[in-house]
Amino acid sequence: MSTSTPTSILSRGISVYSIPPELLSNLSVRSIQAQPSESEPTSRSPKAIVSAQTNLPGAAGLSCQTCPNANFETVEEQRAHFKSDWHRYNARAKLTGRAVGAEEWEGMVEGVSSISGSESSGSSSTTSSSQSKVARLLKRQTIGNPNGDGGSDDDEALELADRQRRAHLRTAVIWFSPTTSLPSLGIPQDTQFGVHRALFPPFDTAADYLTELKRMQLTGNEEENGERRLTLLMVAGGHFAGMVVSIRPRGKTEKQDVKGAGDVRVLKHKTFHRYTTRKKQGGSQAINDNAKSKAVSAGAMLRRYGEAALQEEIRSLMVDWEEDLAASERIFIRASTHGKKSFYGFDGAVLHKNDERFRTFPFPTRRPTLQELLRCWHELTRIKVSHLSEDALRALDQEYIASLQPKNKPVKPTPTITPLPAAPAVPKLTPEEEAKIDRRKRLEDMIRKGRLDALKPFWTKYQAEFNSSEILGFVALNDQEEILKYLLEEEKLDPTKPIETSNNKRAYELSANKNIRNVFRRVAFNHPEWYDWVSDARVPSGLSDELEAEQNNKKSERRKGLKEKLKEREKQRAVGIEQDEKLAEEKQKAEEAMKVTAMTLGGGSTNNKGPQKLGGKVGGEGLGGMSQEMRMQIERERRARAAEARFGRR
Repeated sequence: MSTSTPTSILSRGISVYSIPPELLSNLSVRSIQAQPSESEPTSRSPKAIVSAQTNLPGAAGLSCQTCPNANFETVEEQRAHFKSDWHRYNARAKLTGRAVGAEEWEGMVEGVSSISGSESSGSSSTTSSSQSKVARLLKRQTIGNPNGDGGSDDDEALELADRQRRAHLRTAVIWFSPTTSLPSLGIPQDTQFGVHRALFPPFDTAADYLTELKRMQLTGNEEENGERRLTLLMVAGGHFAGMVVSIRPRGKTEKQDVKGAGDVRVLKHKTFHRYTTRKKQGGSQAINDNAKSKAVSAGAMLRRYGEAALQEEIRSLMVDWEEDLAASERIFIRASTHGKKSFYGFDGAVLHKNDERFRTFPFPTRRPTLQELLRCWHELTRIKVSHLSEDALRALDQEYIASLQPKNKPVKPTPTITPLPAAPAVPKLTPEEEAKIDRRKRLEDMIRKGRLDALKPFWTKYQAEFNSSEILGFVALNDQEEILKYLLEEEKLDPTKPIETSNNKRAYELSANKNIRNVFRRVAFNHPEWYDWVSDARVPSGLSDELEAEQNNKKSERRKGLKEKLKEREKQRAVGIEQDEKLAEEKQKAEEAMKVTAMTLGGGSTNNKGPQKLGGKVGGEGLGGMSQEMRMQIERERRARAAEARFGRR
């Protein structure tokens, strides 16, 4: 007879509030604090694990997770225990070996006098003395560091324990693992189940979460634990979505509101939208007003009105949902700091800012819609499942704890004064060299200002100190025609020499405009025998007086022609304007004549609401299609009737 393999419950989603009893009874909290150290064997028998679970905190009242069988009746007793030597010893011993019970601790400290020192244990000296004595006791029991350096190892152990506690308290998901494999449910032992921490109250110890998870299960008894209710609220970008969800035990006879959801009922839901955010603006209008000057556009006023209306609608809805909000054990809110003002912080608010039921969504959310709220509900209330080996889990724990270690600022090494390399000695100029530099500056200043009279004697006296090609190029570049002509014709500076500082260009190629180029061309025409003007000086051609006069005449004629064209165009424009004015005047006269005719035909009224176009009906009689003579005859008859009427009134 073949045996069928049982279907695993992992193939369907498991609700946090409806965990199978067989699985729930075999769960243990998988906390970083509760994990065995590397020196402790990882393979333990199921019986030993079950026996260890009976000592977990939260099994009955207040307890200590580190010290075995340490239970307390009040919080004060628990806090005092955390300051005791027994607890400090177990906090170190658990990291390196095992923890000891109360009786074993009494036997260990027998004969050791005053480990904790005097009663004034609050002082730093007493505390450090107590810690060192606990460390020596650890070394005596061969649990501590065999090297004998207990002080630093003791501090490291305390720091590691603190990091473990912070790592446990910072995780967004509380993980549970079965103590044994469950073949009947199709669950292997290397399975982890995760529940979002936001569903639990804030606890300081890991085992309290298991007790709370058991309390959260639906029992089917209305009076005891028959319903769990959550409220989800979102507001962003002018969109609001709210929902109150209830989960009840299966087997209820009332009609389910959500198809396929089983024991889930949406008691209340509401969505609406207001125009509060300009596209691509990057925030609401209120945020934009606070960051910049207040806009006065019509769109900005609409967005301000939308924000006020949205806030008022949300506050009114919170008042309507007051009973459901009061019955909710958790209230999840997604809103900005400005958006939270819609839920609390105003007169008559149902919710209060310091409400312990408030939670934020522990995962990213999208635009507030009813569909998004349902997705968030399923994400919050469905157990997460993973399959990781003990080695992989231990590696993840160590990596996470290491990430919480405070990063010490690197100690800046004492800078060693390194002698700077000696700067190259700047050669000191002789008086003659300084005088040459000064004369070069004076010459350039004369060229820029066009002072030819001052330049002539200066150049005659000091021309041997200057590079003639560079000076010629400098003159051409600064648009000085008279100085250029003087240097070319009278001083006969050579324009064919390349200028090294200008990529071996010639002086002609550095000309600032056409007038400077014409100076070179005139000299080339007047003295063609001096240089090879075309090849060496790169002057394209000479410029004679006749050619220049001809060019000037052509330019004058061209300008004259342009002026005549402009005058003709202005004349035509004036004629066109005059014609347009005459046409407009004639049109105005024609319109006035038509108005007079219409008044006459219509009995002198200009307020006729009927058509006023030619050929239409005026005064009830159609004149369209009549000749001019017939219209004049009708006009005479009307005037005659009007005159008779006036005589009759007399």
